[in-house]
Amino acid sequence: MRLLRFTLLAGLAGAALAAGTSYLLGARKINGHVVRYREHWLARPDSHPEDVLHYVALGDSAAQGVGASHAGAGYVPTIARRLAEATGRDVAITNLSVSGAVSGDVVRDQLPAFEALTFVPDVVTLDIGGNDALFTRTNTVDSFADALDRILTALPSGSFVSDVPWMVLPGWIGRSQAMTARAHELVARHDHHLVSLHERTRRAGYLGYPRHTAQDWFHPNDRGYASWADAFWDVIVASGTVERLRRPGR
Repeated sequence: MRLLRFTLLAGLAGAALAAGTSYLLGARKINGHVVRYREHWLARPDSHPEDVLHYVALGDSAAQGVGASHAGAGYVPTIARRLAEATGRDVAITNLSVSGAVSGDVVRDQLPAFEALTFVPDVVTLDIGGNDALFTRTNTVDSFADALDRILTALPSGSFVSDVPWMVLPGWIGRSQAMTARAHELVARHDHHLVSLHERTRRAGYLGYPRHTAQDWFHPNDRGYASWADAFWDVIVASGTVERLRRPGR
């Protein structure tokens, strides 16, 4: 009996060690995306053709595509490719997002960059709140709502704004739900288009979560980002934006 108990304990310890090692290696790999993907988005051309469609993205590491197998597999470039195909126009992406950003960082850093743009955006997307939910010491539901209110006031009417993705751990679930509820109120008040990432990610459930998540167990993987892109795209199409931006004859 003692031998059986020892064997079981040794097996559990080995499994825990293997899981921990896998997580650490995965987190290190995904952390390496932060610099590389940031460099990818900063290397954008200074000038564009006259008929180009301008797509501006704001947000956190999800808008950067961290966790995807390459920067082009994130939801932002996927939306851009669909816009180009549907409208028959070239699409220029200006990605102002920053990995690790919380809502207050968007107010402080990304909104001034947005206001300094020398063109009028045709499409604007925003995802923010995941880090607000995660970093509990410095962020509250109220601080998130206050910052989001300021962001949505500054963005052009009809921007596409997501709520907060569903969090798998119990403490984070409540925070992401509360922040999502505030986001729904504010998006409607400011006449923007709501993209419900919370419901879409919640639908995957506990069993589906690993299939949509990168090796750090937090960021989406390619499958996860494809789902995010679908969520944004469905709302973009339903809003009539594609028809408005389509080149005549398409």
